[in-house]
Amino acid sequence: MIKIVSDYSAITEKIKKYHSLILKECQNNPRINEIYKGCQVLFSPLFEKPEFLLIGFNPGGGYHKWHGKIVEQFDPMPELEYYLNKHSLGEQTKSLFALAGKENDLENSTVKINFYPWATDNVADFNELMSLLPKDLSSQIFECGRVWTKKIIEILEPTTIVCEGFKAFDEVQILFPEKYKQEKSDFHRSFLIGQNTMVLGYKRNQGSIINKEILAKQI
Repeated sequence: MIKIVSDYSAITEKIKKYHSLILKECQNNPRINEIYKGCQVLFSPLFEKPEFLLIGFNPGGGYHKWHGKIVEQFDPMPELEYYLNKHSLGEQTKSLFALAGKENDLENSTVKINFYPWATDNVADFNELMSLLPKDLSSQIFECGRVWTKKIIEILEPTTIVCEGFKAFDEVQILFPEKYKQEKSDFHRSFLIGQNTMVLGYKRNQGSIINKEILAKQI
């Protein structure tokens, strides 16, 4: 566990540097200042070999909306965020895991991150943010997201990775050119990393998870 904490700290130090660079751009561009909602890395405790790793695309603007300031959170949270705050994706996720008989694992053996830790109200704003930042900075941010997400997966060694939406799944699957037992439907996609770790992605409609009853059988 000491090595995991050390590796995680090294990742967050790099992310903090990019966060500081974005804040500098906020001072020069009112639109960047308007749409950038801060940076948060973990939305859960940090567990060694968790049963589940949840990966979203990027954080939303909830913290900014509730507190009136950008989020700057780099330390692990005391509990999975879905048990600390009530919102649609969290409630849908708890419902999904309850249907799968995995609610205890969700609460006690799940790590939650986003592929890109830089917060915006929605994906459209994230794409706009990346287009407004200097090209060299935005390219480094995209690369950082890929490198740090794969590193987190490697150091945590989760049993199952659940991508919260097809956009997150599309980002994660690029990290693993060798895939085994690939499956695809209109509402879910999955593959194995090696022979042990499953990567599962599902279709979302806003905060709603499509076909939870069928999806629960995949978890």
